[in-house]
Amino acid sequence: MNITVNLPMKGKEIIEILTSYNENGISFEFLGNTGMNYKLRVEGAAGNDEAAALVKSLIKGSEYGKVLYFSVNVEE
Repeated sequence: MNITVNLPMKGKEIIEILTSYNENGISFEFLGNTGMNYKLRVEGAAGNDEAAALVKSLIKGSEYGKVLYFSVNVEE
């Protein structure tokens, strides 16, 4: 499945955090971006809710996450 993360700032840093994650068989591959929309492929997530929750958790857990405004959209 693919996920689009809408990030107005710190996109490069957040993508680095997501693509370096590889736990419990879940990993992310950066596919590209258009403006503020960063598209990633998710491998190993059980479902849309799990994937979106993990992305949000990883972003919020970063040093920038507490002050960033972002949204996460899951695509089938």
